[in-house]
Amino acid sequence: MYILGGKLKGRRLTNCKTKNIRPAMALVRKSIFDTLQDFVIDANVLDLCAGTGILGIEALSRGAKKLTVIDSDKTAINLITKNLMICKLNADVIMGSLPKILNKVISKNETYELIFLDPPYGQGGFIENMLDVISQSNILDKNSLILIEHEAKCEFLIPVNFKLHKQKKYGNTIISYIKYK
Repeated sequence: MYILGGKLKGRRLTNCKTKNIRPAMALVRKSIFDTLQDFVIDANVLDLCAGTGILGIEALSRGAKKLTVIDSDKTAINLITKNLMICKLNADVIMGSLPKILNKVISKNETYELIFLDPPYGQGGFIENMLDVISQSNILDKNSLILIEHEAKCEFLIPVNFKLHKQKKYGNTIISYIKYK
């Protein structure tokens, strides 16, 4: 696993050999960041269900201002911390179960322009719940964008204050780009 672009392009990161952590494939990451282009520059980024932390670290490499990562798995948190150290990057790393832990983030009164949500596959109800919690929070900027990585067969409802901007399919994986209205 390595960083695809930005100031840390080519930097190798530690990967995990556990079934609980599924890093975003390089092809998917490249497509995401090709689509985002300059949107990531100076953005506050929130990476939920962060796993290896690769999406957030890639965002920092490409010019994001700040990164907050959240995961409930101790192995993932240790891996993210190690990868941040490899890259000499700083981020707020929070261990906790979603959506409950979002209250800790929400209380900081920070907004995020870019949110990655990459839950374990087969979690359609979880995605809907997270979108509801996010929509009722104060963490969104007027131009916020939420990227959700999910299985092609996973369906979920989008709250009324969001709209589906686009979707891209990569085999069994779909990236849904959700805009805040």
